[in-house]
Amino acid sequence: MEKNYCIAILVQNKNRRLGYNFLIFIGGNMKLKKMEISERVVQRLTEYLSILKEARKQDNEINSIELAKIMNTTSAQVRKDLSTFGEFGVRGKGYDIDNLIEIITKILGIDKINHVIIVGHGKMGEMISSNLDVLGEGFKIVGIFDKDKNKIGKTTANNLIVQDIQNVDEFIKNMKKEFNIKIDTAILAVVKEQAQISAEGLVKNGICAILNMTTYKLELNEKVRVVDMDISAKLQELNFWRLNNTN
Repeated sequence: MEKNYCIAILVQNKNRRLGYNFLIFIGGNMKLKKMEISERVVQRLTEYLSILKEARKQDNEINSIELAKIMNTTSAQVRKDLSTFGEFGVRGKGYDIDNLIEIITKILGIDKINHVIIVGHGKMGEMISSNLDVLGEGFKIVGIFDKDKNKIGKTTANNLIVQDIQNVDEFIKNMKKEFNIKIDTAILAVVKEQAQISAEGLVKNGICAILNMTTYKLELNEKVRVVDMDISAKLQELNFWRLNNTN
């Protein structure tokens, strides 16, 4: 089966609508595709990747019907999602699993190491830093910060030293200068009362992507991408469906 490749360039307009410019390489030919991408499509893309990694343990190919069954959606939706990023399947035959994994990995930017810092080393921050497998492939924690003097200077389970949150600026600059490592992603795990001011400080230091583990709804520059991971909200949502289960 002939392999296809793509290079994706993420763009964002003033209304915070996501979009991509794609260079799609199909059979040696290059095609330029411009489009807007919904958040849900990107979410499903991560789910497809997880499914494909399991599927390749059993087979080399998979079709949209099989993917749809696992995802509890329609084959049309699967084809629509994947065709957003290029033409990767063969009609009547399906998708080469390894090829599709490679393409999705590149689109998500996890074909290389992305360096991340943790701000806030309480119970949530410590849970993440001591269980790095939860990050998945493509991510590496390179710095941990807190304001608590009792935590600063202590060595974490992954052999990183908790630093003073006041040193974030210097740390980011030094990583770029000494190791040519750009850090623009942070996991925010401070207490709710410190969330906004901590996030604003991170943005001033070049952070443009934040995984918000607090329950506070951040208000930041439109160029900053925030993903909220509110466990209590997810449990409330789950509880609603549990109480209203009609099956």
